[in-house]
Amino acid sequence: MKKRLLRLPLASKLLILSVVLIAGISVAFWYPSILHIQKEELGKNINFAESQMDVIERALYYGMLTNNREFIEQTIESLGTMDSILWIRIIDAGGTVRFSSVRGEFNVRTGQSKKVGKDSLPEARLLTIKDLNGKKAIEMVQPIHNMQPCYSAACHIHPVEKNILGRIEYGYSLQSVDAYIRRQGYTMAAFGFVFIAVLSIPLYVIVNRFVLKPVSLLADGMQKITAGDLSHVIELDTRDELGMLATSFNSMTRQLQERNLAAAKELDEYRSSLLHAQKMEAIGTLSAGIAHDFNNILTGIIGYSELIREESDQTRVKEYVGSVLELTDRASEFTRQILLIGRRLPPARRPLDLNGLINDSIKMLRRMVEENIEIKVFKHQGLHRIDADQAQITQVLMNLVVNARDAMPKGGTIEIRTGETMIDEAYVRLHAYSGPGNYVFVAVSDTGSGIPEEIRDKIFEPFFTTKSKGRGTGLGLAVTYSIVRSHGGWIDLSTEVGKGTEFKVCLPTFSVRAGEDSIEAVPEPKSLPGGTESILLVDDDAVIRDLGKSLLEGLGYKVYIASDGEEAVRIYKERIGEIAIVVMDRVMPKVDGVESFNRLREINPGVKVIISSGYAADEAKKLRESGVMGFLDKPYRMAEMAKAVREALDADSGVRRYS
Repeated sequence: MKKRLLRLPLASKLLILSVVLIAGISVAFWYPSILHIQKEELGKNINFAESQMDVIERALYYGMLTNNREFIEQTIESLGTMDSILWIRIIDAGGTVRFSSVRGEFNVRTGQSKKVGKDSLPEARLLTIKDLNGKKAIEMVQPIHNMQPCYSAACHIHPVEKNILGRIEYGYSLQSVDAYIRRQGYTMAAFGFVFIAVLSIPLYVIVNRFVLKPVSLLADGMQKITAGDLSHVIELDTRDELGMLATSFNSMTRQLQERNLAAAKELDEYRSSLLHAQKMEAIGTLSAGIAHDFNNILTGIIGYSELIREESDQTRVKEYVGSVLELTDRASEFTRQILLIGRRLPPARRPLDLNGLINDSIKMLRRMVEENIEIKVFKHQGLHRIDADQAQITQVLMNLVVNARDAMPKGGTIEIRTGETMIDEAYVRLHAYSGPGNYVFVAVSDTGSGIPEEIRDKIFEPFFTTKSKGRGTGLGLAVTYSIVRSHGGWIDLSTEVGKGTEFKVCLPTFSVRAGEDSIEAVPEPKSLPGGTESILLVDDDAVIRDLGKSLLEGLGYKVYIASDGEEAVRIYKERIGEIAIVVMDRVMPKVDGVESFNRLREINPGVKVIISSGYAADEAKKLRESGVMGFLDKPYRMAEMAKAVREALDADSGVRRYS
């Protein structure tokens, strides 16, 4: 029962409580009233019964005085016909009924009487209330005194001589009293029910309007906010505690909604920046793979072109070959840009003054734009240095200025600003590509047409361009983005269609770098150095293997070739005493160049190895410490390969880089 009550709605609970409360008040008012009525009615009936007893007593004394027996009988019979009188008996001192209203106790015609017993005779009137078969009745016993020598009624009531001749027994029914009290109880119960109904209905309406409805609205609001609906508003215009609670609830949900929207926006921005960074990383990896294969092709073209030029006596042929080599130089620069996109070429960093770099480049930058475009420079004095590759940062400036120029075909203004900024954790949370710390920035802005929103996410992708066919490669901003990221920085874009665009390049301030490798330029030799040693040439590209074998055998070396790392290790084991040096590619199937080098060192710790690759130079320091003798950057020329092999054979240790 208790559990069922707890499960009831609040409205039902309040209704039950109000009914119980009103019923309790009604009972508290009704019960004393019933008791009072009962007491009052009982008193009336007792008085009436006593007055009847007085009549019987006077009739008895009168009959005794006048010796008129019939008068006594008529009086008893007359009173005995009343419904409320149960019995009237006149009993002598011996217990014999002399007169009775009860049938069978006394026969008037025969004079036969019933013996009821000789009880002790009371000296005064006795009155008791008895329960007869579930019905209440008044029983009175009046003593009959000797009337001699007094003949007055007062004398018999208070006789001088207390000589008691008998008693009068009188029974009076209180059934009418019980019936009256029941009727009054029913009347008051009906009145109480009407009273409860009359009070409960308006009370329920008031409670429902000012308590239940607001509480229901609050409960509904809590359920909706639990379900995730933060837009729900409780429309409650009361100014009591519930109204204040509703106002506080609305304020709380509004704040939660604002925070939720801000968090969702922050999450979307973070996700977008993260996806963009991942996409650029994937593009960089793909570009590096393409550049590796293209470098192999260029190496073959360059090598065979140089062989043709060396072996041909025709001036015209040599001119043609020279043109081919010039084209391969341009193609090499193209692959270098692709490798910059993939960040596979490490920058040659050194402490760099960004303001000084702009001073040195401003003349060149002004020559790159038309006369109707003005370049303004605003430099932050006392700018911290950055740790950067001067050539690459110069290329970043050039690319951004060219991009700004192309956005203003009718002329305009380009502004170049430098400055410093502190990046905190709050900024980093919104921009996944950034990092906390001190940064130097250079911002290049224009007053051009701006960048439409639908292409803003694509502008840093390789080969994406809005220029007409033949006017651009689509690599400018992609290379710029890759250079900046390789320096630990990022680019912020601000643009508005019809007003212009700003690219803000942020780069970390300078930190000391230890042990930078020096880069030595390889002078073009007058003649290619050769030898008679045995060389193991390892490359997965057949063109590179055939070209390298032809070149090295032409210089007097004995050459063994292998197409992958596993084959190279097997051949080296078989000819360990013969092979003087191993020239191998960095990227190969099955076992790459680094793993092959480690296996060769297990066979011979003093093995001499040269690594050739299009983008392995960033591993120079680590591999040098492991014992690699040198590097060849693809695509390489015949002179570079010949010099690298000869110097590695002649050297006891050390690493040199040739490009």
